[in-house]
This record gives sequence, structure tokens and C-alpha cells, in this order.
Amino acid sequence: MRLIFYNFLFPIAFVLYLPFFIRKLIKRGGAKNGFGERFGIFSTEKRQELRALNRPVWIHAVSVGEAVAACSFIQRWKETDPELDFVLSTTTTTGHAVAEKKHPEGVTVLYCPLDFFVFVLRSLMLVRPRLLVIFEVEMWPNLITLAKLLKIPVTLVNGRMSDRSARGYSRHRWFFKPLFNRLDCICVQSEDDAERVKRVVGLQAPVYVCNTMKFDQVPDCDAANVSADLDRAFGTGDRLVWTAGSTHPGEEHLVLTTFKALQKRFPALKLVLVPRHHERSAEVIDVLRELNINYRCLVDNPELETNNVPETEPADVLLVNTTGALMGFYAAADVVLVGKSLAGNAGGHNIIEPAIFGKPIVHGARMD
Repeated sequence: MRLIFYNFLFPIAFVLYLPFFIRKLIKRGGAKNGFGERFGIFSTEKRQELRALNRPVWIHAVSVGEAVAACSFIQRWKETDPELDFVLSTTTTTGHAVAEKKHPEGVTVLYCPLDFFVFVLRSLMLVRPRLLVIFEVEMWPNLITLAKLLKIPVTLVNGRMSDRSARGYSRHRWFFKPLFNRLDCICVQSEDDAERVKRVVGLQAPVYVCNTMKFDQVPDCDAANVSADLDRAFGTGDRLVWTAGSTHPGEEHLVLTTFKALQKRFPALKLVLVPRHHERSAEVIDVLRELNINYRCLVDNPELETNNVPETEPADVLLVNTTGALMGFYAAADVVLVGKSLAGNAGGHNIIEPAIFGKPIVHGARMD
């Protein structure tokens, strides 16, 4: 009955959300690649690729951070069972771009279908997974329920649940408890996460504390991967590189203002600026021009003014206007700032990534 109610409301909610969904797809380029997969519609090439797999493990990650962790997870699993096939799905276009770039050899990458029973069933029948592994807490009712009806085991890994989320799940326990109970195994990051999950599901839930997989991330790049990009942007002389990664609106102005002040004391200082969403590049360029800072973009784009200095002259700022390059610039940095913790932004992005390379890390107060 719950699922019938959910599937009745889903099309209504989706139609209301559709203008925003299309706008986001166009803005981030999602409509250009794999758009139909969100509706369980696959290209001929992708269908052939999926049919050639032997009952793969389907791993679902949401966005960039989960996709990176999932790639490391799959790589380690393939080392112990190289004959096993894997499918990796994501929800966001940025996560999909990272998965396409970083996935281990032989892994099929696709978009997770929208959680309407027709789309989900079509995808499950094509993929035919032997196991569905969901990263963190992506509790999609149709995906989980239909997998169980098809006798596909479902497990949650790297799970986390904040106090706020636990209160929300508890408030609607009538809907979420049966959903959690369909999971064969729940692997969470901490004892606190385990306690919160049991608060929703009950003390007998199959919950295991396994720590966070983000600590297990294996970098697939180093400073050498971006040395040519840094030389092109800054010249080949001595430099002190500050990488500001995963920044959000308002943070770029603070970072660039601080950079201008610091450069007077440290003339060799250069800034690599990596907005969380590359489609905001034009907005960031406006800030660079407002502050009269020389810059160059990592990727030429006819829609943007990708540099304001001659190619033969060094710039002060390299704007990374693409997805999936951040780790290399963390590796090449002398100091790192991690975004979404300043200028009214809250939550904070993953400081484990620069810590992998032993970099000194700066962040704002809102690392929630």
C-alpha cells in the first residue's frame, strides 16, 4: 500500500519538478550523455554491453565523493575476484563524469533511473544484478523493493545518518522502517551512525560498523599529472601553489580577496581555484575581472573568456572549469583550502582527499 501511494505521487511531483530538472541537466550537460538512462532507456551499444555481463554487482553512488570511493571499492574487490563484473551508477552529472573518468577497467557506468517503478524495473531486468550495493543512504523505495521482489540481495555500505536525518526517518518510521528492513546488510561509518539507524529500524537490524571508505581512497594521480597545466598557467619559475577546492558561491570572492593580500607578502604565490560546479565558471570569471586578477582557465571554452593575459605571460590564477581534475591539483598544492565552509555555506567538503597527500589544510568554521 505504501509503495502504491508513493508511485501515485511520484509522477505528480516529477511533473512539477520537471522544469528545474531540465534546467539543471542543460546547465551541467547531463542532457548530452545518457539522458534516457534516467528513464530506463539505453542506447543500443549500452544494452549490448550490459547483456554481455555475467550477473554483475550493481553499485550505486550518488555524486562525486561517493563515486570516487566506489571506484576504490570496486578496484579492491576486483583484486580478490577479477572475474566478477560490475556496474556503477550515479545520480548526478558531476558524479557520472567522475565515474567515467576514474572507474576501473571493465566497469560499465550508467545513470541510476528515476525512482518510478517502470523505469527501475526496466533497468533491473536489463542489468540482471546478482547484488545491489548502495553507498551511504540512498533509500529509493522502488529500487530497493523491486530488487528484493526479484530476489536480488541489497546492502548499504559506507552508511551515515545525522541526528537530523534520524529524526526525519523516525518521524516517518511507518514508511522507512519497512524499507530499511528490506536491506540484507547495513554497513555504517561509526557507532553513532549505527545507533541512529537502530533508532529507526530496531535493535535487531543487521548493522555493522566498518568506518568510512573515504579513508581507503587510493589516489590515481599525483603532482606530475598536472605539472604541464601549472606550467602553462603560471610559467616554469618558482611558485607557491594554493589550491582552493570545491568552492561555493561567495567563497570565491573571499578567497580571491585574501589571495591578492597574501600575494603582496609572497610574490611567488599562485592560486588554483576549483569551483564545486564547473558550470559556475562564468560567475567566477566575473569575480576575477571585478578584482582585476590575471587568470587562465584549464580548458578552452568558446562560451567563456578563458584567459585575460597573453599565452606567453604567466597568470596569477588557474580556474579549473571542468570536472574530475581536483585530486591532481591537491597533490600539486603547497597548501589547500576545502570549500563549503565559508561565506554562509555549511557542511564542508571532503578534507580526506588533500590529507591523502599530506597537505596542510585550511577550512572555514562550518564543517558540519
